[in-house]
Amino acid sequence: MIFDKIESFRNQKQGIIEDLRVCISYTPNKDNDLLCFMEQYLKAEKKNRAKILKEIKKCINGEEYENPFLAYNYYDEKDIKELDNILDGFINKLRVISKASNDLDEEVEKIIADTIFKINEIHDKCYGELIDSWRSIRLIELIVSSAKYVGYENAIDILNEKRLW
Repeated sequence: MIFDKIESFRNQKQGIIEDLRVCISYTPNKDNDLLCFMEQYLKAEKKNRAKILKEIKKCINGEEYENPFLAYNYYDEKDIKELDNILDGFINKLRVISKASNDLDEEVEKIIADTIFKINEIHDKCYGELIDSWRSIRLIELIVSSAKYVGYENAIDILNEKRLW
């Protein structure tokens, strides 16, 4: 029973992590890539346009060109792995808490606050792009349900007070 519940929290976490990975994966598509390059060209300063034109030419000629969407990626696999580790640590810490502890509320509050602080830091480092509204809802659900599992009912209050995503 305990293992099943912990496993369900890990599955919730994995859904968030997989969504992040999908957003940074890239499959070349000449038409989409040309549109992306053209948008960059129109928005670029004059001094940067020659480089973009070279990439457009490569794309049109069927030569190898750089991923045009890199300009829009504000996080990478390293950031995803860091969030994955933060969430694993959160789940592991809650798993070992004793429900009979006299200081249960204080222990859980500290774990939640520490986790939110770490997520805030990485989210900020990624220019506020790591946690979108879909992921925010999933993270809140994960944290609240995990805290309730160990007997703590006020996780949403800490989240609303401390989260920046």
